[in-house]
Amino acid sequence: MKKIWSLGISNLDIVTQPITHWPVFGGAVSSDTTEMVLGGMALNTAVSVAKIGKVPIGIISCLGTDFASKLLIEGLEANQVDISHLCYTDKANSGTAICFIHPGGDRSFVLCMAANHYLNDSNIDYSALNEGDYLHVGGSMIMNGTRGENLATILKKAKERKVIISLDTCWDGTGQWRKLLEPALQYVDIFETNAEEAVLYAEKDDLKDALSYYSSFDIDVIVVKMGEKGVYIKSQSFTGEIPIFSVDTVDGTGAGDAFDAGFLTGLINNWSIEQAGIFGSAVGAKCVTKYGATTGVVSYAETLAMIKEHGREGDWNWVL
Repeated sequence: MKKIWSLGISNLDIVTQPITHWPVFGGAVSSDTTEMVLGGMALNTAVSVAKIGKVPIGIISCLGTDFASKLLIEGLEANQVDISHLCYTDKANSGTAICFIHPGGDRSFVLCMAANHYLNDSNIDYSALNEGDYLHVGGSMIMNGTRGENLATILKKAKERKVIISLDTCWDGTGQWRKLLEPALQYVDIFETNAEEAVLYAEKDDLKDALSYYSSFDIDVIVVKMGEKGVYIKSQSFTGEIPIFSVDTVDGTGAGDAFDAGFLTGLINNWSIEQAGIFGSAVGAKCVTKYGATTGVVSYAETLAMIKEHGREGDWNWVL
């Protein structure tokens, strides 16, 4: 059976809310709740695929050997994510993120990449990848060992094993943008981004020019997440917008990663691009209804029930 592997960032997230303003130096603000939850782009997508429950899923990340690593492993195992191809380092603690949730669901972060920086070509076991599998890459552009030419090397080796490669962008705090991504684009089959990052990584003035730039690499499917405006998809079989599902948003953390999980679940099961896009949007909508990057993601049956409640099932066959 075909499998999805999610490669990239794994973090332990500390989520605190609500935060209405920043403290002055030496001061403090109060929040109602603080929780420790699973996080990081690759981990979020992996756990979301697992919670949907229709595709085998594994994760390829680097953890430390600290207490956070123990919590991450326990969480992944509890969600039945294959952890056999995690790697470990004693040079850094596991990655963490402090997530400040503002009223309305907006977020601010303090990231500590730590062990994530130690994932690289030398400690990735490519034998895990079988023909027809999907390799999804999340957050690689801000990890020292998996960006730029290093990322191209990793994806080239993965491609030689005849897998489908999906890649999602993330915010580059260093301002290097195209340098971190362009070498790898020739190996990407499914490219996911958001409207702002699409323009910045392409180093273009607007989204139209950015889409032309990405299309020049013969990428099969280009996905642009546009928040309240929904998702724009460009592919040979379907080009158009997928509207959002209207829900009460409490925390937008992980919504894009949840979309990826739903979208790839559909594609690996041979759904059309549009059907997979609708399912991905529904998974993302469920995600934002609870605090934490994966807490709100629900099973396939529950997600499909929401699609039907909104009258979005169309004429497609949804049986998996």
